[in-house]
Amino acid sequence: MSRSHPITRDLAIVAALVVAISACTTAKEIRTASQSAYDADFAIVYSEALAATRELYPNLDEDPTTGVIKTAWHQVQFSTAAEDPRSAQAGDPIQPGAGGGGGGAFTTPASKAYKRYFIRFDVSITGGRPWRVRVSGRAAEWEPGNAQPSELRGAAKPHWLGGRRDALTVAIYRRLRKFAVRIEEEKEEVVEEEGPPVDTAAFADIPQPAIDLATALIKAIERRDMAALRAGVADDVVWSFGAAGDADTAMAMWQADPETLAALAKALRAGCRKDAEAPGVISCPPAATEEPGYLGWRATLEERAGAWKLTAFVQGD
Repeated sequence: MSRSHPITRDLAIVAALVVAISACTTAKEIRTASQSAYDADFAIVYSEALAATRELYPNLDEDPTTGVIKTAWHQVQFSTAAEDPRSAQAGDPIQPGAGGGGGGAFTTPASKAYKRYFIRFDVSITGGRPWRVRVSGRAAEWEPGNAQPSELRGAAKPHWLGGRRDALTVAIYRRLRKFAVRIEEEKEEVVEEEGPPVDTAAFADIPQPAIDLATALIKAIERRDMAALRAGVADDVVWSFGAAGDADTAMAMWQADPETLAALAKALRAGCRKDAEAPGVISCPPAATEEPGYLGWRATLEERAGAWKLTAFVQGD
C-alpha cells in the first residue's frame, strides 16, 4: 500500500477541475457512467481510476491488491452562495471554486467563526472483466469548538454530496470511455440504514392517524424520500415565523439545510402530545407543551379535510 505525498497544488486549481467537470456534465453522461463497466485489463482500469481520483482529490491511499482507492478528507469548496450552507452567516466569505476537490485534511486551519465541511470517497474496482468502478462518498461537518468534525448521516447527509460523487464517477468514465460497455442497471447499494424503529409509545394518547403520519414523516426523512415527506406536509405549512406558509418553499429550505430535516425527525421521534392551549393541534416534542417558555424546534400536526398533515415546523416562540 502506498500513500501520496502531501498536497502541493493550489486549492483554487484543484477546485477548478471539479467546476470544469460539473459544468459540462449532463444527466445523460452521469447515467451512462453509472451504468458502465470496462472491458480492459484490471491494471488499466485501476490506473485510470486512480489518476482521475488523484486529479480531483490529491491526498489518498490506494491498494492495487484490493482494488480500493480511499481519499483523505478534503475541505469542500462551494461554487455559489446558494450551495454553501454557511452563506446565511453574516460576513462568511464564499470561496471560489466548487466540488470537493482540494483542501486539506481535518487539520486544515479553518476560521473559528464558521462551520467547515469535508468530503471523502472510496473508489472500488469490483467483479471481473468487464470491471465495475463503484464510487461512494461521505461528508462531515466541523463546528467551532469541536476537536473533530462529525460525519453527516441519514437525514443530515448534505444535498451536495451526490453531485460530487457523480463528478468523480464521470471523471473516471471519461478516462475509460473507449473500454466502456453498458450493463444492466443495478439498484444503488444502500449504505446508510434508516434509524431504529419508531417508539409509538412516545406518542401517548394522540389519534392513531396522527401517529401514522408522524411515523411516515420520520421514515421519509431518514430515507431522504422527499416525495413521501411532501405528501405529509400541509400546503400552507408554517416553516418560519413571519413568512407566508407555503409547502414548496418549506421543502426547498429544508432540503437545502439537512440539519433542519434531522431536527424535524428528532422532534417527531421524541413523541407528540395534544396541545391543551390549541384544541385539535398536536405538538412534538412533548417538551413543546410541557415546558413553560420552550423555545426549541416544534412541529405541529393537524387534521385537514379528513387527513392529518404537518402544519408547522419552527424554532422559537
